[in-house]
Formats: sequence, structure tokens, C-alpha cells
Amino acid sequence: MALEGINNRIRYVDRNYDPYNISTQDFLRIYLKMLELQDPTKPMDVKDMVQMNYQLQQVRFMTNLDRTLNSLLQNQQLGFITQASFLIGKNVVLKTEEITNPSAHYVLVSPQDYSHVTISIINKNTGEVVHQYTTDLHSGINELNTSNLPAGEYLVSVSHNGQNLNNILLGLRERVSYVSLVNNQPVLGTPNGEYPLSNVVYISS
Repeated sequence: MALEGINNRIRYVDRNYDPYNISTQDFLRIYLKMLELQDPTKPMDVKDMVQMNYQLQQVRFMTNLDRTLNSLLQNQQLGFITQASFLIGKNVVLKTEEITNPSAHYVLVSPQDYSHVTISIINKNTGEVVHQYTTDLHSGINELNTSNLPAGEYLVSVSHNGQNLNNILLGLRERVSYVSLVNNQPVLGTPNGEYPLSNVVYISS
């Protein structure tokens, strides 16, 4: 590192020098040069130099921390992509909030067995119940028949003994065709669209 004084100021002339990654040796060189160039009538306070060095060290620490976190994030994303790639060719159930394509394969995911539940399929735009039936739900995956629904958007309500079951998930059964990265997050490509990896609730062969 080379230093030269201009108008009692220090200028870095080494283009490869990083002021945020200062070593003890470099700090002492700067300190000696500043002492050499200081105004004799206004000597520099040693405490100010120590404080400046401390601040530089803090900047270096935060810079290194940011680099470390970015590296960890990239490794985590790589892990997610690797994990997602193993799903290619497999059937998965993806959680969803509504029915958007009645011709697709929808299911209900239940945490336990329920007998005589009422399933209501509701038009999202009008609030009209377009289909309602009673059935038994088993723990796990249960088929939901949407084949007779016209094109549109629908919500699904499940009730048991007059009480809504909020622990029942609406799922979409899809086969994973490919994996891509959107906004640094892995998504699964299926015949009916792309879905975040985090939406997967069930995997089968």
C-alpha cells in the first residue's frame, strides 16, 4: 500500500487496496502518515485514531458477515433445487386455496377419519353452492369430484356435525415435469402450471 499526502489529506493510490479490509500493518502506516502530515498546532488525538480503526473493523465485520450470509443463502437455494429435482416424474399433491381448473385432479387432505361430512363447492364470484354432497373422509388423501363443474373459480367448504373443518386442505394432484428457479426460489412445473416447492404436502411415485 502506497500513501501520499495532498493538502494534509491521505489518498489511496493503490487500486487494489480495500480500506474495509485493513490490516494492523496498514493501519499503523496510515497512523504514522497522518502524524507526519498533521497540523503541529492541532495535534491528533490518539483516541480518535483508535475510534476510527474500530469503525473500520466494524465495517469489515459487517461486510464479511454479509458475504457469509449470501454464501449460505446460495447454498440453501442449491439444496432446494437439488431436492426439487428429485420430484421430476413423481406425482405430488400441492396445497391450494381454490379450484381454478375443474378438469384438473383435486383432492382433500384430512389429518384424521371423519364420517358423514358435508362437502360444499361454492362459486367464488357469486357465493352460490353449485354442488353439495355427504361422504366419509379418511386420514390422508381423499378424491374430490369436480368433473361436472363448468369452467370457473370455486371454493370448497367441509363441515362435520354443523361445524366447519378448517384442518382439511384442498390439494391439487399433479405430475412434476420440470424444475425451474423464479425469484431465487425453486418452482415445480406441471401440466397445469408452476407451483412453489413449499406447496407440496404429499409425494408419491
